[in-house]
Amino acid sequence: MSSRNPTELRDELREIAYEGDEETLLELREEARETVDAQRDTLNDIDTKASRILRLNIALIGILVSVLSIGTQLSDDSGSGLTAIEPFVNIYTGLGVGALLFSTAFAALTYTASELDVGISSDNLTQLLRADFSQEEAEELLLKNYAMRINFNRSINIRNIPLLQVTIVLIVSAIVSFVLGIYAGLVGQVPVWLSGATLALIGGFVLTSGLIPQTRRAIRDIREWQ
Repeated sequence: MSSRNPTELRDELREIAYEGDEETLLELREEARETVDAQRDTLNDIDTKASRILRLNIALIGILVSVLSIGTQLSDDSGSGLTAIEPFVNIYTGLGVGALLFSTAFAALTYTASELDVGISSDNLTQLLRADFSQEEAEELLLKNYAMRINFNRSINIRNIPLLQVTIVLIVSAIVSFVLGIYAGLVGQVPVWLSGATLALIGGFVLTSGLIPQTRRAIRDIREWQ
């Protein structure tokens, strides 16, 4: 389920005149508050995973740079400093470096794109105080504010989930590519069956991760907000 266009939702909420009892209104607001808390926990979990992957990728990039620096300083009998690492410079390690860099970029994007709405603004509170509403009227306005907030947070979570999934898929692809690159450097040409099995493994991981349906869901959400 995608979020709704905020303008349409705001207009619909303005037309609603609640005529139920106050107790039900209080229960609805409590339920809305718990929903916002759950959305906050979900987004915090996404941010935590993205930041950990970002730190891991930065550490891996640092290790790669160190290995490359050490390798170029080694010399064989002919005095060539590149001979030691030449076998490991192949298409697989190239793909691994590319996937690692893109994974780092997506992890940073996931972390910086998070924007959660967790409470009403000071302007809203000021207007409520000046309007001198009854308790039921105030509760109704707060509940409508929760509806807008939940809709916004749902959109943020919907769009961030596929970003995190892409980040994880890329880091897995990078690790697998580096393993194949090391195999090619130590043993020689990678067998066709091993390359095929690797592609099938990554493809299966993409399918089971839910990346495709989550991406479609995010695209629908973006279109809804336009």
